[in-house]
Amino acid sequence: MPVATYQAWLSLYAGVGLVVVICAAAAICKTAVDYRTGVLSLPFGTWQDRVLAAPKLWWRWQVNYLTGAPVVLMIALLYAHHIGFAVLGDV
Repeated sequence: MPVATYQAWLSLYAGVGLVVVICAAAAICKTAVDYRTGVLSLPFGTWQDRVLAAPKLWWRWQVNYLTGAPVVLMIALLYAHHIGFAVLGDV
């Protein structure tokens, strides 16, 4: 693999990884805001409610995270276009 191709793939993966971390942090913030504003209600009255709170919280985080997936994909495609698909395809 040529060095230019390796560097292009490495920068693409690093860029997408950074955007994924930003999206995950934004999803955590959005989930916290949903809980504080009452959009996400997690009752803790019984032991069953406490046990079911974790999956409900996880589900809300997943929904919030997946709403950012199109943005991550678009940024990755735009960055790959900027680098040049020809450089990425040299193997």
